[in-house]
This record gives sequence, structure tokens and C-alpha cells, in this order.
Amino acid sequence: ALELLVDAQGTVGGATGVNRQTGETWVVRAGAVVIATGGCAFLSKALGCNVLTGDGQLMAAEVGAAMSGMEFSNAYGLGPAFSSVTKSLFYNWATFYDRDGQAIEGAGSSRGRSVIAQNLQTQPVFACIDRADAQIRAWMRTAQPNFFVSFDRQGIDPFTQHFPVTLRLEGTVRGTGGLNLVDPTCATSVAGLYAAGDAATRELICGGFTGGGSHNAAWALSSGFWAGAGAAAFGKDARSRASRT
Repeated sequence: ALELLVDAQGTVGGATGVNRQTGETWVVRAGAVVIATGGCAFLSKALGCNVLTGDGQLMAAEVGAAMSGMEFSNAYGLGPAFSSVTKSLFYNWATFYDRDGQAIEGAGSSRGRSVIAQNLQTQPVFACIDRADAQIRAWMRTAQPNFFVSFDRQGIDPFTQHFPVTLRLEGTVRGTGGLNLVDPTCATSVAGLYAAGDAATRELICGGFTGGGSHNAAWALSSGFWAGAGAAAFGKDARSRASRT
């Protein structure tokens, strides 16, 4: 999709774009449209984010839709320097070290990430998940097995060996900014246009920061249901009005 279609009153009623396989232009007319294109973190090198170009938000903005919470959209995910995985829960059991193996005061995943960022500007930062006991380590392996794939490939034991970490921009994916929602149906400020998932603001459920997991997953499912129902009702009402005129 390249752009949304609007009528003379500015109501969204479809979309148009180009078929990338055939090069042909397509047009879809609809009673309403739901933007569910994900967030924007283009080429950030975080897992799943390289293709999140923000096209949906751009198309919505072009027809006048308001954005919200964009000041909360510069979130960075923490992860190994050699991996695109930015799951950061397990770093709550980590200690962060400088290149000399000295613990960095104030560095932490939840409340000391700015300290990590400041140190990364001048030197490499290393982590070791050395504050997890045997029971916690076993739980980690079963809870998030893909967290360990890159370590296993590198032959690194993250519980006993220091490994380099970095911060990867995750934009509106881990941040909360997106299309502003004006009512419980996930309607945007433009008639006939709805938004769901990371394309929409998530300030309503968690303020300025979501993390990468449970909140976003629950929001994607719930907002998709609400936006779909809202768009369907709007389209049905529009057809009813048209038939009476």
C-alpha cells in the first residue's frame, strides 16, 4: 500500500498501492480502513524491526491523522553486541562490567540503562548473568530458549563469561508513540480510519514505555479486535446512510 483514499469530506474509504511481483497498481474501496502495519524502527538491527518502516503511520499522517506520544518513541533495547535479540528480562540478574572487568556502578537493565548508554559512548560494556542461581538458570532456559541461541552458537556461557552488550533502537516498537486514538473503538482523528497494535499509541495502557513482551502482545490482540469491530460498524453505518440518500 502506498496511500489511503479519501472522499470529498475527508473520510477514508480505501487504499491504493503497487503489486511488487507484477508491478501493477491496485485499488481497494472499503467502508473503513484499519492501520495495523506495526511500529517504526527501520534498519535498527533489532530482531524483527528492520522491516518496520512506519509506512502505515505515514499514510495516516498524509490524510490528517494525529500522532501521540512520539516523544516516547526513542526507546532502546538491550542485547548482546553479536545478536539481534533484545529480550532484556534476564539482565535483571546481570552485572555489567567495563573492559577491565570492573563492575560499572549504577549500571542495570531496568533502572541503570542510561549508565550503560553513557559508558558505551567511550568504551565497550560487558555483561554476565552471574546473579542467577541454578534454579533460576534452569527456568531461564525453558522460559525464553531463543535468548540463548546466539550464545550457544558463539560457545559463550552467559552465566559465567563476560560478553559485550549494546543498545539497539526500537523506536515505536518498544516505545509507545503512534496514531492517536480518540475513542474505545480505536478510531483515529480521521473519520473511517482505525489503528491497532504498534501502529497505534500505547500510552493508554502503559504510559511512556512498554517493554517488548506482554503488554504489546495483549494490546495487539485487543486493539485488533476493537479496531476491526469499530471499522466494520463504521462501514455498515456508512452504507446505511448512503442507501437512504
